[in-house]
Amino acid sequence: MTTNDTLGGLRLDGQTTVLGIIGDPIAQVKAPLPLTRLLQARGINAVLVPLHVHGNGVAALLSALHAVHNVEGIVVTVPHKQRVAGLSIELMPSARQAQAVNVLRRTSGGWQGDLLDGAGFVAGLARNSFHVKGRSVGMAGAGGAGSAIGLALAAAGAASIHVHDVDAAKCAELVERLRALGHAAGRWDAASPRDLVVNATPMGMKPGDALPFALSAIQAGQTVAEVIMEPATTPLLLEAQARGARIVHGRHMMNEQLEAMADFFFGEAQP
Repeated sequence: MTTNDTLGGLRLDGQTTVLGIIGDPIAQVKAPLPLTRLLQARGINAVLVPLHVHGNGVAALLSALHAVHNVEGIVVTVPHKQRVAGLSIELMPSARQAQAVNVLRRTSGGWQGDLLDGAGFVAGLARNSFHVKGRSVGMAGAGGAGSAIGLALAAAGAASIHVHDVDAAKCAELVERLRALGHAAGRWDAASPRDLVVNATPMGMKPGDALPFALSAIQAGQTVAEVIMEPATTPLLLEAQARGARIVHGRHMMNEQLEAMADFFFGEAQP
């Protein structure tokens, strides 16, 4: 290939900047093609490629990738968001508050991490005509995505946020973090209905997964939202539809983050 060659309309050559997306598993990720297209539409010769990394390999990978000079940044997905935040990297305010990271960019001496999940999730809800202010929330998941989403929902004016997680310590930590910021929060028994019900866990990615919470939490007229992107319509969303609830697919969170990711890695697009 020459430096003028394209692949399916996308540029890929020796001058291409590489971004990676790390996760375990990784087959479900949807961001590589749309983010690559967005970047190249901005005139940026860059691609996003999936990297399947187990948890015990994350630190070594980040150290090694810093030595690859055309690797500019990393997108972090499940289950590595909290693990990465615990490494020796510079955390921006959102990542520091949630103790989770979903984007990393190269600095002169290491990596700088931010967290875009929460803002992307709230924007995805708004695009689907659900506005958070004054609404009650029940959420399964207090990991990296759950922490980001819980904090963003609180900042957007949710009346209350109740959290369920199989890890009682993580659940308690998120509840206390929300309360310390002055928000109404507590443990959710996953049976009490709320205006908005959120699955911020990986439950539903694999065939045969249990539902993330009891079906008694879902009623007609509620909104049920996912973070999972594959399958597009999870068993939870199918059950919610059958019960007359409105559903918001996981892809909306990613779609709302793409512009923010491009800005994070390469600066804001010029008008």
